[in-house]
Amino acid sequence: MTYVEWLRVRGCLRTCAIILAILVALGIVLRVSFARYMSPETWLHHVSMEPGTQQTNVVLPDGTKRTIYDNPDKQEHVVIDNHGSSGMHIVITEPTAHEKSDADHFSIGSVQVNESRHGTMTTTVVDTNGSVPMLYYMALADIVALIVATLLAAPFAREIDGHLEIVMTKPISRVRYALEAIGVDILGILAASIMTIVAFYLCQLLFETPRLDFSGINSRAIAMGLLLPLAWYAMLAAATSWFPRNYGAVLGFAWPVVLLIGGLSFVQPSNIVALFIHDVAWGLSRLSPLTYTSFNISSQMAQDQSISHFTLRLSMEALLFVVYGGLAIWRWQRVEA
Repeated sequence: MTYVEWLRVRGCLRTCAIILAILVALGIVLRVSFARYMSPETWLHHVSMEPGTQQTNVVLPDGTKRTIYDNPDKQEHVVIDNHGSSGMHIVITEPTAHEKSDADHFSIGSVQVNESRHGTMTTTVVDTNGSVPMLYYMALADIVALIVATLLAAPFAREIDGHLEIVMTKPISRVRYALEAIGVDILGILAASIMTIVAFYLCQLLFETPRLDFSGINSRAIAMGLLLPLAWYAMLAAATSWFPRNYGAVLGFAWPVVLLIGGLSFVQPSNIVALFIHDVAWGLSRLSPLTYTSFNISSQMAQDQSISHFTLRLSMEALLFVVYGGLAIWRWQRVEA
Protein backbone atom coordinates (compact mmCIF):
# COMPACT_ATOMS: atom_id res chain seq x y z
CA MET A 1 0.00 0.00 0.00
CA THR A 2 3.02 2.27 0.37
CA TYR A 3 4.69 1.35 -2.90
CA VAL A 4 4.95 4.98 -4.01
CA GLU A 5 6.64 5.95 -0.75
CA TRP A 6 9.09 3.08 -1.19
CA LEU A 7 9.92 4.45 -4.63
CA ARG A 8 10.60 7.90 -3.15
CA VAL A 9 12.87 6.42 -0.49
CA ARG A 10 14.67 4.28 -3.05
CA GLY A 11 15.31 7.26 -5.31
CA CYS A 12 16.56 9.36 -2.41
CA LEU A 13 18.89 6.62 -1.18
CA ARG A 14 20.20 6.03 -4.69
CA THR A 15 21.18 9.69 -4.97
CA CYS A 16 22.71 9.57 -1.51
CA ALA A 17 24.71 6.46 -2.41
CA ILE A 18 26.05 8.11 -5.58
CA ILE A 19 27.21 11.20 -3.68
CA LEU A 20 28.86 9.11 -0.94
CA ALA A 21 30.54 6.93 -3.56
CA ILE A 22 31.99 10.07 -5.16
CA LEU A 23 33.35 11.16 -1.76
CA VAL A 24 34.97 7.76 -1.26
CA ALA A 25 36.48 7.99 -4.75
CA LEU A 26 37.90 11.42 -3.89
CA GLY A 27 39.36 9.89 -0.74
CA ILE A 28 41.09 7.24 -2.84
CA VAL A 29 42.53 9.94 -5.12
CA LEU A 30 43.84 11.89 -2.12
CA ARG A 31 45.31 8.76 -0.60
CA VAL A 32 47.20 7.91 -3.77
CA SER A 33 48.29 11.52 -4.35
CA PHE A 34 49.65 12.15 -0.84
CA ALA A 35 50.80 8.63 0.02
CA ARG A 36 54.50 9.51 0.21
CA TYR A 37 53.89 12.57 2.37
CA MET A 38 51.63 10.96 4.97
CA SER A 39 53.63 7.95 6.17
CA PRO A 40 55.34 8.03 9.60
CA GLU A 41 58.55 6.91 7.91
CA THR A 42 58.70 10.23 6.05
CA TRP A 43 58.53 12.21 9.28
CA LEU A 44 61.10 9.95 10.96
CA HIS A 45 63.47 10.40 8.03
CA HIS A 46 63.10 14.18 8.31
CA VAL A 47 63.92 14.08 12.04
CA SER A 48 66.93 11.81 11.54
CA MET A 49 68.40 14.12 8.88
CA GLU A 50 68.56 17.18 11.13
CA PRO A 51 72.18 18.26 11.85
CA GLY A 52 73.50 17.01 15.18
CA THR A 53 70.83 14.32 15.62
CA GLN A 54 72.02 11.01 17.08
CA GLN A 55 69.96 7.87 16.41
CA THR A 56 69.76 4.81 18.65
CA ASN A 57 67.77 1.66 17.90
CA VAL A 58 66.86 -0.85 20.61
CA VAL A 59 64.42 -3.71 21.03
CA LEU A 60 62.42 -3.84 24.26
CA PRO A 61 61.81 -7.15 26.12
CA ASP A 62 58.27 -7.38 24.68
CA GLY A 63 59.60 -7.10 21.13
CA THR A 64 58.72 -3.43 20.62
CA LYS A 65 61.15 -1.63 18.35
CA ARG A 66 62.29 1.62 19.97
CA THR A 67 64.04 4.41 18.08
CA ILE A 68 65.64 7.29 19.98
CA TYR A 69 66.63 10.58 18.37
CA ASP A 70 68.69 12.95 20.49
CA ASN A 71 69.86 16.40 19.46
CA PRO A 72 71.89 18.00 22.29
CA ASP A 73 72.34 21.28 20.42
CA LYS A 74 68.59 21.86 20.11
CA GLN A 75 67.78 20.04 23.39
CA GLU A 76 65.38 17.81 21.49
CA HIS A 77 64.76 14.21 22.54
CA VAL A 78 62.39 11.91 20.64
CA VAL A 79 61.47 8.36 21.70
CA ILE A 80 59.45 6.29 19.23
CA ASP A 81 57.97 2.90 20.13
CA ASN A 82 56.81 1.08 17.01
CA HIS A 83 54.04 -1.41 17.86
CA GLY A 84 53.51 -2.48 14.27
CA SER A 85 49.81 -2.71 13.37
CA SER A 86 48.95 -1.22 16.78
CA GLY A 87 50.51 2.11 15.80
CA MET A 88 53.30 4.19 17.29
CA HIS A 89 53.81 5.81 20.68
CA ILE A 90 55.94 8.93 20.30
CA VAL A 91 57.30 11.08 23.13
CA ILE A 92 58.89 14.40 22.11
CA THR A 93 60.76 16.55 24.62
CA GLU A 94 61.88 19.99 23.44
CA PRO A 95 62.27 23.58 24.68
CA THR A 96 59.00 25.41 25.17
CA ALA A 97 58.15 27.99 22.54
CA HIS A 98 56.90 31.36 23.79
CA GLU A 99 53.56 31.01 22.03
CA LYS A 100 52.75 27.59 23.53
CA SER A 101 50.21 27.25 26.32
CA ASP A 102 50.70 25.17 29.48
CA ALA A 103 48.83 22.15 28.11
CA ASP A 104 47.00 21.04 25.04
CA HIS A 105 45.09 18.00 23.88
CA PHE A 106 43.53 17.24 20.54
CA SER A 107 42.91 14.36 18.17
CA ILE A 108 42.84 14.02 14.39
CA GLY A 109 41.16 10.78 13.43
CA SER A 110 42.91 8.05 15.41
CA VAL A 111 45.95 10.26 16.12
CA GLN A 112 45.84 11.64 19.66
CA VAL A 113 48.20 14.35 20.89
CA ASN A 114 48.79 15.30 24.53
CA GLU A 115 51.06 18.23 25.29
CA SER A 116 52.25 19.35 28.72
CA ARG A 117 54.68 22.01 29.85
CA HIS A 118 57.25 21.52 32.62
CA GLY A 119 59.29 24.63 33.26
CA THR A 120 61.21 25.49 30.13
CA MET A 121 60.56 22.13 28.47
CA THR A 122 57.49 20.76 26.70
CA THR A 123 56.61 17.07 26.46
CA THR A 124 54.37 15.98 23.60
CA VAL A 125 52.96 12.46 23.54
CA VAL A 126 51.55 11.20 20.23
CA ASP A 127 49.62 7.95 19.82
CA THR A 128 48.93 7.05 16.21
CA ASN A 129 46.36 4.34 16.89
CA GLY A 130 43.97 5.95 19.33
CA SER A 131 40.24 5.40 19.28
CA VAL A 132 38.06 7.62 17.09
CA PRO A 133 35.02 9.10 18.91
CA MET A 134 31.78 7.84 17.40
CA LEU A 135 30.48 11.35 18.01
CA TYR A 136 32.27 12.56 14.88
CA TYR A 137 30.73 9.85 12.74
CA MET A 138 27.24 10.62 14.07
CA ALA A 139 27.70 14.35 13.41
CA LEU A 140 28.47 13.59 9.76
CA ALA A 141 25.67 11.03 9.54
CA ASP A 142 23.18 13.51 10.99
CA ILE A 143 23.98 16.08 8.31
CA VAL A 144 23.07 13.59 5.60
CA ALA A 145 20.12 12.16 7.56
CA LEU A 146 18.64 15.63 8.13
CA ILE A 147 18.87 16.38 4.41
CA VAL A 148 17.20 13.06 3.55
CA ALA A 149 14.55 13.68 6.22
CA THR A 150 13.81 17.08 4.67
CA LEU A 151 13.40 15.57 1.20
CA LEU A 152 11.06 12.84 2.45
CA ALA A 153 9.09 14.90 4.96
CA ALA A 154 5.95 15.45 2.92
CA PRO A 155 4.34 12.00 2.54
CA PHE A 156 0.80 13.25 3.17
CA ALA A 157 1.11 16.59 1.39
CA ARG A 158 2.24 14.83 -1.80
CA GLU A 159 -0.85 12.60 -1.68
CA ILE A 160 -3.21 15.46 -0.86
CA ASP A 161 -1.86 17.58 -3.69
CA GLY A 162 -3.40 15.74 -6.63
CA HIS A 163 -3.51 12.09 -5.55
CA LEU A 164 -5.98 12.08 -2.66
CA GLU A 165 -8.80 10.43 -4.60
CA ILE A 166 -6.53 7.54 -5.57
CA VAL A 167 -5.27 7.05 -2.02
CA MET A 168 -8.80 7.01 -0.62
CA THR A 169 -9.69 4.05 -2.88
CA LYS A 170 -7.07 1.82 -1.26
CA PRO A 171 -8.50 -0.92 1.03
CA ILE A 172 -6.70 0.37 4.10
CA SER A 173 -7.52 2.79 6.88
CA ARG A 174 -5.97 6.23 6.83
CA VAL A 175 -4.20 5.67 10.15
CA ARG A 176 -2.62 2.44 8.97
CA TYR A 177 -1.56 4.07 5.70
CA ALA A 178 -0.04 6.99 7.61
CA LEU A 179 1.86 4.74 9.99
CA GLU A 180 3.21 2.64 7.14
CA ALA A 181 4.27 5.71 5.16
CA ILE A 182 6.05 7.17 8.19
CA GLY A 183 7.66 3.80 8.88
CA VAL A 184 9.00 3.58 5.33
CA ASP A 185 10.48 7.07 5.56
CA ILE A 186 12.05 6.29 8.94
CA LEU A 187 13.75 3.24 7.46
CA GLY A 188 15.06 5.43 4.64
CA ILE A 189 16.44 8.03 7.06
CA LEU A 190 18.15 5.38 9.20
CA ALA A 191 19.55 3.74 6.07
CA ALA A 192 21.03 7.07 4.98
CA SER A 193 22.74 7.41 8.38
CA ILE A 194 24.23 3.92 8.15
CA MET A 195 25.40 4.51 4.58
CA THR A 196 27.13 7.72 5.64
CA ILE A 197 28.91 6.04 8.55
CA VAL A 198 30.11 3.23 6.28
CA ALA A 199 31.29 5.66 3.61
CA PHE A 200 33.31 7.81 5.99
CA TYR A 201 34.70 4.72 7.71
CA LEU A 202 35.97 3.57 4.31
CA CYS A 203 37.49 7.01 3.73
CA GLN A 204 39.34 6.86 7.05
CA LEU A 205 40.34 3.26 6.37
CA LEU A 206 42.25 4.50 3.34
CA PHE A 207 44.62 6.40 5.64
CA GLU A 208 44.58 4.35 8.84
CA THR A 209 42.84 1.52 10.66
CA PRO A 210 40.36 3.30 12.93
CA ARG A 211 39.15 1.97 16.27
CA LEU A 212 35.75 3.42 17.08
CA ASP A 213 34.92 4.55 20.60
CA PHE A 214 31.33 3.74 21.62
CA SER A 215 31.68 4.58 25.31
CA GLY A 216 30.53 7.53 27.37
CA ILE A 217 29.42 10.55 25.41
CA ASN A 218 29.75 8.59 22.17
CA SER A 219 26.95 6.19 23.13
CA ARG A 220 24.76 9.17 23.93
CA ALA A 221 25.68 10.73 20.58
CA ILE A 222 24.47 7.60 18.81
CA ALA A 223 21.08 7.74 20.55
CA MET A 224 20.69 11.47 19.89
CA GLY A 225 21.98 11.14 16.33
CA LEU A 226 19.37 8.52 15.48
CA LEU A 227 16.44 10.36 17.08
CA LEU A 228 17.21 13.92 15.92
CA PRO A 229 16.49 13.43 12.18
CA LEU A 230 13.30 11.50 13.03
CA ALA A 231 12.01 14.40 15.15
CA TRP A 232 12.97 16.82 12.37
CA TYR A 233 11.13 14.66 9.84
CA ALA A 234 7.99 14.55 12.01
CA MET A 235 8.01 18.35 12.43
CA LEU A 236 8.17 18.93 8.67
CA ALA A 237 5.63 16.18 7.99
CA ALA A 238 3.19 17.94 10.30
CA ALA A 239 3.90 21.35 8.75
CA THR A 240 3.47 20.12 5.18
CA SER A 241 0.28 18.23 5.98
CA TRP A 242 -1.29 21.52 7.11
CA PHE A 243 -0.04 23.37 4.00
CA PRO A 244 -0.19 20.67 1.31
CA ARG A 245 -0.46 23.07 -1.63
CA ASN A 246 2.78 24.78 -0.66
CA TYR A 247 4.74 21.88 0.80
CA GLY A 248 7.72 22.69 -1.45
CA ALA A 249 8.01 26.16 0.05
CA VAL A 250 7.65 24.74 3.57
CA LEU A 251 10.50 22.30 3.01
CA GLY A 252 12.62 24.89 1.26
CA PHE A 253 12.31 27.58 3.94
CA ALA A 254 12.40 25.22 6.94
CA TRP A 255 16.16 25.41 7.42
CA PRO A 256 16.55 29.20 7.00
CA VAL A 257 13.61 29.89 9.31
CA VAL A 258 14.73 27.50 12.04
CA LEU A 259 18.32 28.76 11.91
CA LEU A 260 17.13 32.38 11.98
CA ILE A 261 14.94 31.73 15.01
CA GLY A 262 17.81 29.93 16.72
CA GLY A 263 20.14 32.83 16.05
CA LEU A 264 17.64 35.43 17.29
CA SER A 265 17.18 33.47 20.52
CA PHE A 266 20.79 34.38 21.37
CA VAL A 267 20.24 38.11 20.85
CA GLN A 268 21.29 40.02 23.96
CA PRO A 269 18.26 41.99 25.23
CA SER A 270 19.83 45.44 25.45
CA ASN A 271 16.50 47.23 24.94
CA ILE A 272 12.75 46.55 24.83
CA VAL A 273 12.74 45.57 21.16
CA ALA A 274 15.69 43.22 21.55
CA LEU A 275 14.09 41.71 24.67
CA PHE A 276 10.84 41.09 22.79
CA ILE A 277 12.70 39.49 19.86
CA HIS A 278 14.73 37.34 22.24
CA ASP A 279 11.69 36.13 24.17
CA VAL A 280 9.66 35.29 21.07
CA ALA A 281 12.57 33.59 19.32
CA TRP A 282 13.49 31.66 22.46
CA GLY A 283 9.94 30.37 22.84
CA LEU A 284 9.71 29.34 19.18
CA SER A 285 13.14 27.69 19.30
CA ARG A 286 11.83 25.27 21.95
CA LEU A 287 9.65 23.77 19.20
CA SER A 288 12.65 22.85 17.04
CA PRO A 289 14.43 19.49 17.45
CA LEU A 290 17.75 21.18 16.65
CA THR A 291 17.53 23.10 19.93
CA TYR A 292 18.04 19.98 22.03
CA THR A 293 21.13 18.74 20.19
CA SER A 294 24.66 19.47 21.35
CA PHE A 295 28.01 18.21 20.04
CA ASN A 296 30.10 20.22 22.50
CA ILE A 297 32.84 18.03 24.02
CA SER A 298 35.47 20.74 24.34
CA SER A 299 35.80 20.45 28.13
CA GLN A 300 35.03 18.14 30.99
CA MET A 301 32.42 20.62 32.23
CA ALA A 302 30.60 20.36 28.92
CA GLN A 303 30.66 16.57 29.21
CA ASP A 304 29.30 16.65 32.77
CA GLN A 305 26.55 19.03 31.71
CA SER A 306 25.73 16.79 28.77
CA ILE A 307 25.42 13.81 31.11
CA SER A 308 23.16 15.62 33.56
CA HIS A 309 20.80 16.96 30.88
CA PHE A 310 21.04 14.22 28.26
CA THR A 311 17.94 12.34 29.43
CA LEU A 312 15.87 15.53 29.31
CA ARG A 313 17.14 16.47 25.85
CA LEU A 314 16.62 12.99 24.46
CA SER A 315 13.12 12.87 26.00
CA MET A 316 12.28 16.17 24.35
CA GLU A 317 13.37 14.79 20.97
CA ALA A 318 11.16 11.75 21.49
CA LEU A 319 8.26 13.93 22.64
CA LEU A 320 8.55 16.20 19.59
CA PHE A 321 8.61 13.15 17.31
CA VAL A 322 5.43 11.76 18.88
CA VAL A 323 3.60 15.12 19.01
CA TYR A 324 4.48 16.23 15.48
CA GLY A 325 3.83 12.76 14.11
CA GLY A 326 0.46 12.71 15.84
CA LEU A 327 -0.45 16.12 14.42
CA ALA A 328 0.46 14.98 10.92
CA ILE A 329 -1.68 11.84 11.21
CA TRP A 330 -4.56 13.76 12.79
CA ARG A 331 -4.54 16.24 9.93
CA TRP A 332 -4.31 13.41 7.38
CA GLN A 333 -7.38 11.74 8.86
CA ARG A 334 -9.52 14.86 8.44
CA VAL A 335 -8.55 15.97 4.97
CA GLU A 336 -11.30 15.71 2.37
CA ALA A 337 -11.15 15.27 -1.39
